Amino acid sequence: MESSPSSNNKVAVVTGSSTGIGYETSLILARNGFLTYATMRNLNKGENIKSVATKENLPIRIKQLDVTDDVSVKNAIQTISSDAGRIDILVNNAGYGLNGAFEDLAMDEIKAQYETNVFGLIRTTQAVLPIMRRQQSGTIVNISSGAGRFGFPGGSAYVSTKFAVEGLSESMSYELEPFGIKVVIVEPGVIRTNF
Repeated sequence: MESSPSSNNKVAVVTGSSTGIGYETSLILARNGFLTYATMRNLNKGENIKSVATKENLPIRIKQLDVTDDVSVKNAIQTISSDAGRIDILVNNAGYGLNGAFEDLAMDEIKAQYETNVFGLIRTTQAVLPIMRRQQSGTIVNISSGAGRFGFPGGSAYVSTKFAVEGLSESMSYELEPFGIKVVIVEPGVIRTNF
């Protein structure tokens, strides 16, 4: 599980890796030879991925990272960069859904939704970009949703965060392309996860 980094290792960082898409993405990257930092807010939820990594001898390292906390993001990315020497892929996956009629949603609930789904993605991306710019390469994968393209009843808060991710990603791609950094949007449909 704790393979040592080398200059040949491609390094991936995945947010929200304790379950669902982040969990599966971390395993796929590690199974394909990436030194993968599976990050999550609560390290107690890392037992499943740790068990699979040990069983399959995968290059996965579990790292605490709360996308809603500036210090947590800064410390995690600095530690990963120091340990691995590079970051080739960032998968911005951390997020959750808030459902309910728009008029019934409390402002604090909507702000919390944006803090994770939009500002968390921004915070993590801004922490990684200087590393990728120095390397003159990298890929940022933003997990959006089919809901980033169309709205539906009861989904106004969640859907609007995904529309924001779409616009941000498209605009960033133009800014970052000259530095050799690609931005990819993934728009999953309905997937059976704990989400």
